[in-house]
Amino acid sequence: METVTEITFFDVAEEAHAPLRKALRAHPAWRARLVADPLQEQNAVLAQGSEVVSAFGASRVTAGVLDKLPALRLIATRSTGYDHIDLESAAARGISVCNAPGYSEDSVAEYTLGLLIALLRHLPATLRRCYHGDFSRIGLTGSDLRGKTLGLLGAGRIGARVARLAYAFGMRLLACDPKPDEALRRECGVTYLTLDELLPQVDALSLHLPYTGATHHLLNAQRLSALKPGAVLINTARGGIVDSRALARLQAEGHFGGLALDCFEGEEIWLSALAPLPRHYPPSQIDQAINSFRLQLGDNVILTPHNAFNSREALQRGIDVTLENIQAFLDGRPKNLVNPAQKETATPKRPPSAAR
Repeated sequence: METVTEITFFDVAEEAHAPLRKALRAHPAWRARLVADPLQEQNAVLAQGSEVVSAFGASRVTAGVLDKLPALRLIATRSTGYDHIDLESAAARGISVCNAPGYSEDSVAEYTLGLLIALLRHLPATLRRCYHGDFSRIGLTGSDLRGKTLGLLGAGRIGARVARLAYAFGMRLLACDPKPDEALRRECGVTYLTLDELLPQVDALSLHLPYTGATHHLLNAQRLSALKPGAVLINTARGGIVDSRALARLQAEGHFGGLALDCFEGEEIWLSALAPLPRHYPPSQIDQAINSFRLQLGDNVILTPHNAFNSREALQRGIDVTLENIQAFLDGRPKNLVNPAQKETATPKRPPSAAR
């Protein structure tokens, strides 16, 4: 008789519910619970007996959450990024963490190019004008992508995909990444530079790197000012990479040709759509949200709700990779682990055949 594995999936959006339920039919030995809300201390009790928890970006898997989950052995995030998980606390408790690398690289890259075109062709202002019945083209003359210089801050899976798409449009490509990709250099003519060398040369800067302690406010006031006047900035990575206060000030001064931010500091407050604001948001986060709100006042600004990943295809890929990660862990061959303390030691506590 197969041993039943209890698994709780948090932060399951309405559009993900049906495909996740369908995919779970292939795993009859799993007792799965789907929860719409993100995982946090207040609802962690729902997974109290679960050996596996799957979360998404809005969840906050802190030490306090982990203390409420004594049976937990694996956290399987359905995202590539994992800055919403306290890796040190997980490793200290012997809990493995895995992610879903590459599931949204096409979706995010295509969205990035869409934002870039929208900025250079003044699409936000055009749509607002036409919505009000004004079809004048005065002031709407835009720019082509061909011949422009695109800077990539991060040239991993997503950054590389953006590079190839931009190359097809005839853009010149500069990149800052600790691990230069020789194939990108050869196929797309990418030139690798330090960040401070890259910034003053680009017409557009696109961010594709993880949010860590080292990348917090990597683009501070000094570096944002180093961008040439009229440059455009696109962030589909993480909001905390950019100092929101400095960004708002420079935007108010007219420094940027355009901003397209799918990720921005304080986005959690706007995404929650709650009023009054929940008490657990610290004053610093509320200040960040206010700075982000100020950005909306410009005609050359696009703010979107952390939506670059959100395509049907990416949603399905994220589910597929996550379920593969869970099965591999239960079979004693964990994959896509991201907490270093567990990469060599993660093993199941019962025979691998039990969960097949």
